[in-house]
Amino acid sequence: MPLSELSRQTGVPVRALQMYLDLELFRAEPVYDERHVHRIALIRTLLDVGGVPYDAVRRILRHMDSSPPSLHEVLETVLYALPVRGTTCREKEEQEEWARARQHTARLAEARNWQVNEENPAWLTLTQVLVACEWLEQCDLLRLLDTYADALERIGEAEVALLRSRPAPDSAAAGMVTSAVLGDVALSALRRLIHEHFSNLAEREEPTQRN
Repeated sequence: MPLSELSRQTGVPVRALQMYLDLELFRAEPVYDERHVHRIALIRTLLDVGGVPYDAVRRILRHMDSSPPSLHEVLETVLYALPVRGTTCREKEEQEEWARARQHTARLAEARNWQVNEENPAWLTLTQVLVACEWLEQCDLLRLLDTYADALERIGEAEVALLRSRPAPDSAAAGMVTSAVLGDVALSALRRLIHEHFSNLAEREEPTQRN
């Protein structure tokens, strides 16, 4: 199909597709096929849903285009490329509350035997959450960390096992990207829906208990 047809099938304007080409997110071809339709869908997921910067998207796609792609390397690239919530200023980590929070994060990872790298942006994000808990003098979240970890270990293990069962490495790599990006969004959305559910249940039970 020509670029105009690729635009029609993906819903992405030709001008945007041309920008993707200029940014080397995919290669210009005489004709395009279903592989390119899937490629554009992946690019849109990373950019529009994941909020991943263009240069990070390019790094992720290049890892996927390597032969053969390493699933672990692709996952690491995706995780390290995703936007980091909060500050990235390392100077603040010298403050006492940052040191305490960093130690708490390290103890959690060590207690659970997690094979993780402290350079993972999620490490810094979790540390910042713990610092904010100290600022707000709120300990409830700290009490829930192990509950969160218990649930997410099962989810993460199932996700990686499912992806590794895919026969084609490129399919597994694409699945890892969408799992990391869309999975975060889906978990957040599900959590908020569940909060409303249990809040409604509690609200209905209270009048009965008062009577």
